Amino acid sequence: MAGPASTTRRLLRHLGWIRSQGLARLIEEDELNPLVELRRGARRRSWSRSHPVPPGGAMPVFVLGVQRSGTNMVMRGFRNSPRFEVFNENDRRAFVDFRVRPVETLNRLVVASRSQFVVFKPLCDSHRAVELLEQVGHRTPPRALWVFRNVDDRARSALAKFGDANLRALRTIAAGQGDDLWQAGGLSPGSRQLLESFDYTALTAADAAALFWFLRNSLYFELGLDRRPDVLAVSYDGLVASPEPVLRRVCDFLGCPWDPGLSEHISRRSAGGRRLELDDRIRTLCDGLQSRFDALDGAAAARGDAG
Repeated sequence: MAGPASTTRRLLRHLGWIRSQGLARLIEEDELNPLVELRRGARRRSWSRSHPVPPGGAMPVFVLGVQRSGTNMVMRGFRNSPRFEVFNENDRRAFVDFRVRPVETLNRLVVASRSQFVVFKPLCDSHRAVELLEQVGHRTPPRALWVFRNVDDRARSALAKFGDANLRALRTIAAGQGDDLWQAGGLSPGSRQLLESFDYTALTAADAAALFWFLRNSLYFELGLDRRPDVLAVSYDGLVASPEPVLRRVCDFLGCPWDPGLSEHISRRSAGGRRLELDDRIRTLCDGLQSRFDALDGAAAARGDAG
C-alpha cells in the first residue's frame, strides 16, 4: 500500500502536469474518467462470464520501451477491448511510484484475473524484460511489446512533460551518484562508458532526452529481445499512420481475435516532425539505432503481409 510520501509525490506530479498540459490531457492520458472506466469494467465482466478463463489461464502481456513513445495509446486500445485487463504504471495494485511490484504480486494478479489477457506497463523496469518474461505467468506464457518512436518526436514530448528530467538523471549517473535510480537500471558496461563520456555542462535538455532514448532503446538489442519469439517491436510512427494493420499484427502476435475497439481511438496522421538540433555524436547514435528498429519493423510487416 502506498505511503504518505508516495501519495504526496503523486499529487505533486499531477499538479505539475495539470499546469503544463491541462486537466483534460491528464484525464485522457491517465484514464481518470470514472464513467468510461465503469463502462469498460462492465463490458469486461460480461465478456468474462460468457468466455470463462480458468485461474492462471490469462496471458500476461508487458508493454515496454521508453516514456513518451506512444505506450499510453497502445494501453488505451487494450482497455477498449473486454478481453484485456489492464494495469497501467499508475495502478497501485501492480506498481509503486511507477516501479513494478514483485513478480509474486504480478502472478497473484494474473491468477485472480478472469480476462484472456492481463497487460502491465512497467516502463521504468523495461531493463527487467527477460526476468518478467521468465518468471510471470502460469498456464499461458507471457509476451511483450516494445513500443518505439522516432527520437525527435519522443524528445519533444519528454521535454514538454518532464522538462530537463533526463538531463538531471544522466548527469547524476555520470557523476557516480545515481546507481539507485531506475534510469541506471540495466546499463551495460558499454552504455555506462558512453553515458560518462559526455560533458553534461555542454549538453542541452534535448541532447539528454535523445541520449536517454538511445540508452533505453538499446536495451532491446542488448538483452537479445530482437531474437526472442515472445517479444514484438511496435512502431508508434507506423501505428498512427496505419492503426489497423499495426494492431492486427499485434493481435496475431498475441493470438487474439481482431477487435475494432483496439484502434477506434487513434486518428490517422503522419509522424516525424522537424529534426531537433542535437549533439553530432548523439544524432549519429540515434539515427543508427532507428535504422535497426526500422529494419525490424519492415521485416515484421512483410511477414504479416505474407500471412
